[in-house]
Amino acid sequence: MKILYVMQQGSEVRKPPFDGPANHVRHVIQGLIALGHQTRLIIGLDGKYWQSDDLHSFSIIRIPSPNLIARLFEKLIRRIQTDFHLPYGAWFENQRFAAACRFAGKDADLFLERTSWMAYGAALAARKMKIPLISEFNGDPLHDLEAKKIAPEGLQRRLSKEIYRFSLKRSAALIASGMGWRDNLIQQWSVLPEQITVIENGSVLVELLDRTELKTFQEGTQPQSHVTLVYLGSFYAWHGTQILVRAFQRNLARFPHIRLLMIGSGSGLEETRSLVKHLNLENVVQFTGSMTSEEYAPLLANANIGVSPYCQWIEYSGLKLFDYKAAGLAIIASGENGCPVTLKHGETGIIVPPCDENALTEAINTLVNDRSKRIHLGKNARLEAEKEHTWQMTTQRIAGVCEKVNRESKRYG
Repeated sequence: MKILYVMQQGSEVRKPPFDGPANHVRHVIQGLIALGHQTRLIIGLDGKYWQSDDLHSFSIIRIPSPNLIARLFEKLIRRIQTDFHLPYGAWFENQRFAAACRFAGKDADLFLERTSWMAYGAALAARKMKIPLISEFNGDPLHDLEAKKIAPEGLQRRLSKEIYRFSLKRSAALIASGMGWRDNLIQQWSVLPEQITVIENGSVLVELLDRTELKTFQEGTQPQSHVTLVYLGSFYAWHGTQILVRAFQRNLARFPHIRLLMIGSGSGLEETRSLVKHLNLENVVQFTGSMTSEEYAPLLANANIGVSPYCQWIEYSGLKLFDYKAAGLAIIASGENGCPVTLKHGETGIIVPPCDENALTEAINTLVNDRSKRIHLGKNARLEAEKEHTWQMTTQRIAGVCEKVNRESKRYG
């Protein structure tokens, strides 16, 4: 197949370190190419549209500039919007992106899009070209905006929601990265259940780290030393990093040999640093900043416990869980209502209620105090990662959805 992978509002995919969305995009594209599918990326970055066939060489897509009348019309509409405070529909931006999609994907069999807010250029292009669009839903952008306290209100909110619903309903199929997001698509965005396939993400650490390199598989033969807890991910309010720091501090008096390693960046990083300083934990809590998978792999391999303390979030199965499992860590994760489905409580991890500092404190206490339980959970998690959570498996499942949609398109098109 010829697939155009679309990300209208992109993350930096050209150079490391890559954030979660960029890592996802790169692994999916690399996997599809490895399976023999001709896959081209088109992505919006820095106010420009870029394309790449190999994720190494990137070129700017140059679409024809609008004529004078069109430019004057756009200027007039924008002036009216500004003067009368009218809702913003991003019509002109999406028309330009649709033109870029038509140019870059003129021979494509289908579009595969990582959805983003107010971005419907791919839907417009797919409809005009009469080819199917498959949408990857890796998180509710409205929920994300609300968590950041920058969600639109009033008429702008209503318009924005209708635009996003339009782009979803233009999809021949949707791929949700977790059961929480599947339920969100059904309940919040009125998507039919039969249109949705749940495909969890993978972890490159399964390939980067051999079992023999993992502390969990060595711990039974080595003397007890520091017990290292690790947090990997972004620093936003819903990631619960400050709850983790407080729970760690409550355990430190009883277990002075524990350490906390925090990997990543985000707008809440400085607040978390300030809390660490306020609690006099600077000697036992280390921040690394953003790192590539290759850089943080050995850090996870030498840790003991991975923590995913999500708070007030919909989907509890983030990329960090798969990396923790691949690194053979005993895992403590927030969850509720059977989520995260990627963990089995008491077998591959411990699931605690979200935002519950007491429960998190007790779970840390349990794993620090019980070495054999740590080893048991970590080994089970790694073995399951090898069977279920490689990017090869993830992309095979995504390719399966693409092939099915493509066959149906050819049959009924």
